Amino acid sequence: MRIRLSIAVLLLVALAASCNVERSEKYQTLLAERDSLYTEAVAAKGGFDQALNTINEIENALEAVRAQENIIMMDNQEGNTNKAVSEINAIQRTLQENRTKIANLEKQLIEQGTTSKALKQTVSRLKKQLEEKDTYINSLKDELQQSRQQIEDLSVQVSDLNANISDLNSSLDVMTVQNAAQQATIENQDAQLNAVWICIATQDVLVEKGIVSKGGLFTVSEISKQGFDRSQFTQADKRTIDHVALNTMRPKVMTTHPESSYVIEDDTENNVKVLRIIDKDAFWSMSNYLVVSIK
Repeated sequence: MRIRLSIAVLLLVALAASCNVERSEKYQTLLAERDSLYTEAVAAKGGFDQALNTINEIENALEAVRAQENIIMMDNQEGNTNKAVSEINAIQRTLQENRTKIANLEKQLIEQGTTSKALKQTVSRLKKQLEEKDTYINSLKDELQQSRQQIEDLSVQVSDLNANISDLNSSLDVMTVQNAAQQATIENQDAQLNAVWICIATQDVLVEKGIVSKGGLFTVSEISKQGFDRSQFTQADKRTIDHVALNTMRPKVMTTHPESSYVIEDDTENNVKVLRIIDKDAFWSMSNYLVVSIK
């Protein structure tokens, strides 16, 4: 009975002491500190999660930049320099946005007093990658600008060459026209130099046209010395003509030609005579006219 009474007394003393501790200032201070630490822990965890989200965003952006670099190289190889430069400008804007994110993240970690070594190393690594990408993209942009300038220079050269070719073609056209005119002149002159005139008609017609003189009792007809109308003659080229159909069986050559330079043959098929030129140079050496009187 006494033992039970002692235990009851002790419990009452402990309970009274406990009530006194909870109401003490020190206890209240510890509770306040505990609540403050818990709040800071929750805030730190939220900041850490935000930092991880930012890091993921930056890493995804860098991965996208790496994929875009391959597209730029393909565009450059295909000569699409304007498109490649536009894509580089977009990459540079992306890099600038992520540099801003890194700066804000560093500021946030400093303000939160973060001591995570791994987190700081990750931030430093991302900063370095962004700087390297920025340097590479700038060098790539310079190369593309040089390529574009080279293309523009080549385009100017091609335009100049096309202009020169056009000028040369114009000059050639002028020269072709001039040569054609000269050739026509030469051919005309050559044709005139080698022109011969042939007239085959009856004696009466030849006399009427004034081509031969009228013979008398003691004179014979001969080629007129007063000149005559060439319109009564047929023009030919002495280089190509080798025979003349006389359309009669009784021809008489009125003009003078070396006897050895021609023969008069029978065309039995047509029952006429044919004057065949044996030596063209000799035949036409004394006259460029051939007058034949026919009956």
